[in-house]
Amino acid sequence: MKKTTKTKHYSEIFPATWAGIPSGLLTLLLSTFLLFGCLSNSETEPEIIIEPPYSSLISTDTISSGDFKQFSLGTNAEHTYAAVNLFKEEIGLDYMNVVSNIYSDLAELEEKLPLYHYIFMDEEKGTSTGVQLGIKEDRIATIFLGNGEELEKWPTDLSQSAIRKGDEVTTLFDKLKTISQNDKYKKKFEAINLLTKDLSKPYDSQMSQSPQWYFGYTLTDNKMDVVKLNFEEGILKNIIINHFETY
Repeated sequence: MKKTTKTKHYSEIFPATWAGIPSGLLTLLLSTFLLFGCLSNSETEPEIIIEPPYSSLISTDTISSGDFKQFSLGTNAEHTYAAVNLFKEEIGLDYMNVVSNIYSDLAELEEKLPLYHYIFMDEEKGTSTGVQLGIKEDRIATIFLGNGEELEKWPTDLSQSAIRKGDEVTTLFDKLKTISQNDKYKKKFEAINLLTKDLSKPYDSQMSQSPQWYFGYTLTDNKMDVVKLNFEEGILKNIIINHFETY
């Protein structure tokens, strides 16, 4: 294990205090920050919508061989996903972020949408009106625009085809398909980000194409670890653990 230590302020990372954050919200906050570093300028970038506290990165551990917890370096993505599900019991994790899990063809997502917890859709070049859908217990739980506005339904000017809070996730694909055929909204489907994986759902084989999965969890009231699982061609190559503290 290689360990480096440094101090740097990361107030933009955590838009809420760590103690007592629901794992779904915490995952979303982390995905908002870390996705910035993984998308090119031509891809959609979600906006941070909550004021963060004063936080700092206090140290980093890098593991490039052997094992860490339930993880073994050199295993494939599917086995690593199984390891995450074993580790989640230890830390109380419900969701995990998947980097660069981006689609431009809605037709590919009919079976995938129910597997994810947060979905973000926007034009290829990000806008303030990108749409973020949160799914919980197989229903639409939250709807936000990229500017932070919370909605009860989207699009607000549509009736029957609009996505509403409380909709069953089984209706989501058909509604999105109808909305995508509307000239006013079809550009919002240029970049569809399946941001956050619901760990209670089956493995998605497309996850093997991602260069990184990551998740965060609290250790004490003011300490938190962020674990990054880095892949090359679907094989787990190294694990980076960032240790954070808030003040």
